[in-house]
Amino acid sequence: MSEMELIIIRHGETAWNRERVFRGMRDIRLSQQGIAQADATAAALKDKVFDAIYSSPLKRSLVTARRIAKPHEIAVRETIGFADISYGSWEGLQEDTVASQYSKLLEKWKESPAKVKFPNGESIKKAWKRVNSSLREIIWTHGTGTVVIVSHRIPVKLMTAYLSGRKRDAIGEYRHDPCAISVFKVVHRDYKVVKLNDSSHLERLGLPPPEDF
Repeated sequence: MSEMELIIIRHGETAWNRERVFRGMRDIRLSQQGIAQADATAAALKDKVFDAIYSSPLKRSLVTARRIAKPHEIAVRETIGFADISYGSWEGLQEDTVASQYSKLLEKWKESPAKVKFPNGESIKKAWKRVNSSLREIIWTHGTGTVVIVSHRIPVKLMTAYLSGRKRDAIGEYRHDPCAISVFKVVHRDYKVVKLNDSSHLERLGLPPPEDF
C-alpha cells in the first residue's frame, strides 16, 4: 500500500512576531532567532530523505525552506498557494493599533476566525480554498515518499484542519509556533495525524517561549 509522509513547518521567527505586528504579504526577513530556528530544524531533519520541499515565495518562508533543504542538496519549489494570508489594511500594524481601529473585527478574528474577511485583504474562506488546493495538488502529484511544506501561521493551521478532517472554523483550536514540525501520513485519501506543533528540537536554543502570533 502506497504511503506518503507530509512534514509541514512554519517559517522561523521574524522581528514582527515578537512585536505582534501583522505580516501577511509583507515580505519580512527572518530575525537572527529565526535563522537559528531554521538551522535547528534542518539539523533535526538531516537524516530524512526528502522527495520534494515546497515553500511560500515570501522570504521568511523561502529562507527557512532553503536552510532545511541544504543538507539534502534539493531545490525548493516555490508555490504561491502557500503564501501567507493577506491581512490587507492590517499589514504592518501592531495588534494594539488594530485593536483601536478595528476592535469589532479583531474580536471576531479571535472568536470566530473562519467568518473573517480582512479589510482590503483576503477572507479565510478564500485562503482555505487557495492553500488546500495547493496541498491536494501535491498529494496527487507525489502520492508516496516524504514531502516537506514550509509556510506561515494561518496557512499551516488551514492545512492542519483539512488534514485532520475538520472544517475551516476549527483553525482557532490549533497552534503552530515558528519552525515547529507537524507530520501527517497519507494513505490514498486517508490522512492520519502523527504529531502536531512539535518544537522539541528548538529547546536547545534557549529562546523565550513564542506567543501564538
